[in-house]
Amino acid sequence: MSFPALLIAVVLVLAQFLFPRRWAFVPLLIAACHTGNAATLGDFTAVRLVIAAGIARAALGGSLRWSAANPLDLLVAIFSGFALMSSIAHDPYPSSPFVYRAGLVYNILGTYLYARAFLRRPNLLSDLAQSLVIVLVPLALFMVVEQRSGRNLYAALGAKRTEAAVREDRTRAQGPFGTPILAGTAAAVAVPFFLPLWKQRRRWAVVGLGACLTMIASSASSGPIGTLLLGGGAIGLWRWRTRLKTIRRLMILGLIVLHFIKERPIWYLMALIDFVGGSTGWYRARLIDQALTHLDEWWFMGTDHTSHWMHRALGSSPNHCDLTNYYVHLGVLGGLPLMLSLIAILFVSFRRVGRRMAELRGRDEPAEFALWCVGSALFAHAVTFLSVSYFDQMFVFFWLVIGMVPELLGLSESVPARAPQRIRPPNLFQPQPTPELRPS
Repeated sequence: MSFPALLIAVVLVLAQFLFPRRWAFVPLLIAACHTGNAATLGDFTAVRLVIAAGIARAALGGSLRWSAANPLDLLVAIFSGFALMSSIAHDPYPSSPFVYRAGLVYNILGTYLYARAFLRRPNLLSDLAQSLVIVLVPLALFMVVEQRSGRNLYAALGAKRTEAAVREDRTRAQGPFGTPILAGTAAAVAVPFFLPLWKQRRRWAVVGLGACLTMIASSASSGPIGTLLLGGGAIGLWRWRTRLKTIRRLMILGLIVLHFIKERPIWYLMALIDFVGGSTGWYRARLIDQALTHLDEWWFMGTDHTSHWMHRALGSSPNHCDLTNYYVHLGVLGGLPLMLSLIAILFVSFRRVGRRMAELRGRDEPAEFALWCVGSALFAHAVTFLSVSYFDQMFVFFWLVIGMVPELLGLSESVPARAPQRIRPPNLFQPQPTPELRPS
């Protein structure tokens, strides 16, 4: 623990209580983008401390929301239950499997409830996009300095490395994140949120996109470029949104055909992706192969040994190989039930966003486009999970989006999702005049 890291954490916790409710989600964005994943107070990182403060504020203000009538609330609870339950099947030495999984649940469930509490305003996407601009611009600048100087300026705030990583003679900046890939991925998945600002607040959109592209370039990693192309490609399908079902079926059919006509499974397409040199796409494809081959070892509640899968142990965890796949990582932690819970959360999120878009079609195109961009960001996350495991504060960028989906859909805890005619569709992206709210 360093004094600067502790000081920043204290300031962010105080800000969580002092910021107006409209901007109450900003401290978590700052913590995720500008503090490392090292413990600041006990086992609590700055991100965890801000989440705790946010949940406390939401509980005191009566804005903490959860309901079994909301399918996403229920699925996240099931995910958490499977994660905790799986601890009984793991070796209690050298560290407690329950404590580790409790930390995982705290991160995920806490971020989800945090988003449910504070990302609730009609113009929340506009506020979120502008906040991301303010938060990401200094991060982009510091990553440029890191790439050019070789020194990580976030080392004093809990960053994993004090010096920039180097691969294939390329300096790779990572800022406060665990790896350069995660730093670039954080920028890539933020890109879709700036595009709906283009018509009304173009300068904000340009600055935000510039910051993201700068971070991706500074990370010097192929993964973030692929994530950027995934999100951008999904947004590019906007004009054919009414034919999405046909496009989806054709894509699935194409992947099935490729799977059977190629000598290797389709996930080995990752081995062909190398935008900057030094890519490890083959390793990621091989990991999927090995996870399927050793399915009997982990399908029930996970496993404590994966180093034999790739014949390469991870330095920080000798019993495991490098699990560069979020789905496989969760499967190793909690078995197929935990992995399938994540897939179900993604499926329900996509389906409900799509249904809301259909309801808005012909009535509110800006709101429909904003939802399309949210879906594009989720799509980028879902595919990126195949090659990156969100093992540090990166989880914030995904679970915040999942947590705000119910509000984007105009769902109410007291109104079942099957009665959309009773719910007035929110104006998702048009800035609206609202009275100033006092901190709760």
